[in-house]
Amino acid sequence: MKQSRVYITEPIPMHDKMARLLRSSGIEVEVSEVFHEYVPEDKLLEFDGVIVADSKIPAEPIEKTERLKIIQKFGVGVDNIPVELCKSRGIYVCNIPGINSLDVAEFTLAAILSILHRIRERDRMARKAKWSERPKVLSERLTGKTVGIIGFGRIGRQVAMLLKPFKVRIVVYDPYISEEVVREFGVERVEEPDQLLKTSDIVTLHIPLTNETRHMIGWRELNMMKRNAILINTSRGAIVDEEALYKAVKSGRLKSAHIDVWSIEPVPKDNPMLKIRRIQLSLHQASWSTNFFTEAAEFCVENVLKTFRGLKPLNVVWESL
Repeated sequence: MKQSRVYITEPIPMHDKMARLLRSSGIEVEVSEVFHEYVPEDKLLEFDGVIVADSKIPAEPIEKTERLKIIQKFGVGVDNIPVELCKSRGIYVCNIPGINSLDVAEFTLAAILSILHRIRERDRMARKAKWSERPKVLSERLTGKTVGIIGFGRIGRQVAMLLKPFKVRIVVYDPYISEEVVREFGVERVEEPDQLLKTSDIVTLHIPLTNETRHMIGWRELNMMKRNAILINTSRGAIVDEEALYKAVKSGRLKSAHIDVWSIEPVPKDNPMLKIRRIQLSLHQASWSTNFFTEAAEFCVENVLKTFRGLKPLNVVWESL
């Protein structure tokens, strides 16, 4: 009987933990030492299971493989995996919904507070001992502002709960939530995103990337936001038109933004947004906590092993679509 093999597509934190746990169950494991934009074809043909984070799974080897049983996403979004094709080939695609919700929500709140209280500018000023320039760097309170949340799933709801002590007005746009959820979280729901964009001081995005949400926030939407508003994107890069956002912040139409996700990842070094100081940046790391990686590593291993035992794994994504 052939030994089962698992390929971990990139050197993500805790990859050594996953490899150790799998090997202790008699599984052969290979971990990529580098990030590949696309997972190499041979890895999808020669392995029984794949654990993938941000690398893309190409369609062609999925059409050919006779061996692959499961693609386990190390995270939530599966826009880097051809889900329908995998379903037609009998290959499970699983994710870990909810496991990183609190991490992303805390990061979102931190990004908002960092912008409002000008933490980066004050840090730079302090390092140069520019004591006399303190009056030039004044902050704003979060308390009393209107925060618009687009997408009120697990992460959006966590954001709302974290915001409650700040006594903000919370407006949400999500056509899929019930009135019961609206009442439970004490938020206001609007029927169209335009209503939210026009009234919010801060807009934060927590939606998946689909054909409908691609470039959902473009120049038209940015131009209808309040002057000096703030945009936070920790969902998917292509939901925001980066060129339009660059223009909006550079021209002063928006106060600032925090961008954690990018339309092209890894982000090219010549991306013009890297040069605007008023945009806060991170590299798709909103969920990157030791807590998340520990829990996710253990879940991924157990789900893959479950599949190899002939059992149905947890969180098969097409069952929740």
